[in-house]
Amino acid sequence: MTTETVEKPAARTARAQKVEEAVDSSGINRREFLFYIWGASMVMLMGGSAGMLLWYLLPRFRAGEFGGDFSLPGAQLPPLGSAPQDNPQGRFWFTHTENGIAALYKVCTHLGCLFKWVGTNDRFECPCHGSKFEANGLYIEGPAPRSLDRFEITVVMQDGSTVESDANGLVKLENPAQVREFIVHTGRRIQGLPAGQEYA
Repeated sequence: MTTETVEKPAARTARAQKVEEAVDSSGINRREFLFYIWGASMVMLMGGSAGMLLWYLLPRFRAGEFGGDFSLPGAQLPPLGSAPQDNPQGRFWFTHTENGIAALYKVCTHLGCLFKWVGTNDRFECPCHGSKFEANGLYIEGPAPRSLDRFEITVVMQDGSTVESDANGLVKLENPAQVREFIVHTGRRIQGLPAGQEYA
């Protein structure tokens, strides 16, 4: 009995050495192989999930949809000093004043109410808390912390040249009759000046 018990561990040790030698010659054992496969599948799963999340979160706006570009024909420019034109799909007021042409975002800078044009007072007024703004979006009075936000505008002239709005979102044109179209970029908003400041 003692000889069998002594021989069995010796035989096991010899077999274990043969297995180790076989493993050493192949370079990778089954456990390592499964670990690498598991790791690669986790990386692929995480990468696919991250890609799907980014695809879902990144906005994709089309022309004529808020967040995209809105094309207005040159003839749609309001006459200088007239009431601003409402564009409900683009959520902006298109205005033409002595300061220039602007597309004003329709949301009040105080708490996000929708302001409206009051023709009798010749200004924008917020019905929620009484903030008031000039036709060019400049702050007059009320709790709003700044003037109205604007959208960037690209003007396409009849000869194909383009004019971009300045840093304040204003476009100043010498000859508005030569405009073919206005492109309002509702995905590019310019924050209004702090209350009390005026546009240069």
